[in-house]
Amino acid sequence: MNSPPDALRVLYVHGLESGPRGNKPRALETAGFRVVSEQMPCGQKAVTRDPAVIAGAIGAVALTGLATARWGLRGLSAALVTAAATQTSVKQALVRRMFERSVAVQLRSLRDHRIDVVMGSSFGGAVALELLRRGAWSGPTVLLCPAHLRVCERAATAWKPLDSLPDPARVIIVHGREDEVVPYAHSEQLAGELGVELVTVSDDHRLSASATAEGLAAWVRRVARA
Repeated sequence: MNSPPDALRVLYVHGLESGPRGNKPRALETAGFRVVSEQMPCGQKAVTRDPAVIAGAIGAVALTGLATARWGLRGLSAALVTAAATQTSVKQALVRRMFERSVAVQLRSLRDHRIDVVMGSSFGGAVALELLRRGAWSGPTVLLCPAHLRVCERAATAWKPLDSLPDPARVIIVHGREDEVVPYAHSEQLAGELGVELVTVSDDHRLSASATAEGLAAWVRRVARA
């Protein structure tokens, strides 16, 4: 759909396993917005294609082979025990790397495009919050079921509340009461910390019933007007 030249440009930050051409960015286009949305290196498939992950896996296999060749079954057993013992810390490090790489994608988007509104969904909501934290973005923002605390849990990092927002009236959080992935209480807590409006809807994590073209447009225009 061709948007008018003066249409608001929305930077849509997608969720963990979704992408830049999912239902929400397409609904934003249907609503008449110009949408900027880049694929982030997040999700299971993206992690397995990460050059650092591939190099680490090759290195682990090589070390296991060397240990087995030198010490036989004892070497193999020691390598497997070491892998099991470090599995959790490796997963946590991968989440931290995935998040940082995703933030870097959106920093480039902000640099390369004139953005009017940022909208982040789930994992993308956590990324959008990080843009606000770093001062890379201070404009109108819509956070859809932000998964900031879920990311912290999986990365084994402590949640650090944002110091302040330039204008809390230009940020809203939308969360579904029936969200089965990210607890509604997480957004209640965040809204209280930031002093922003929490829009409560009777919906699931995907906001299947609420995130229509009309619904998304209303949220975007609400923060843009503020």
